[in-house]
Amino acid sequence: MTGSPRPRRRRQAPACPPIGALMRYSERTVRVIAEASGQRVIIESVDEDGRTFRSVVKWSNLIALEGQLF
Repeated sequence: MTGSPRPRRRRQAPACPPIGALMRYSERTVRVIAEASGQRVIIESVDEDGRTFRSVVKWSNLIALEGQLF
């Protein structure tokens, strides 16, 4: 039986979070500052001493915030 081959399913590429979005990274709430290379973004967060710092993380490690912050 010759039938048409099954269509390939493409894995949908994750979308970069919007710049300025508030997201969850581990236990911290962070803000997306910029897009970096290799499916990474630059985030900004505040440490326990109140100092802001920036770091680069993968998109897949960020989780969208749901509901209220406070």
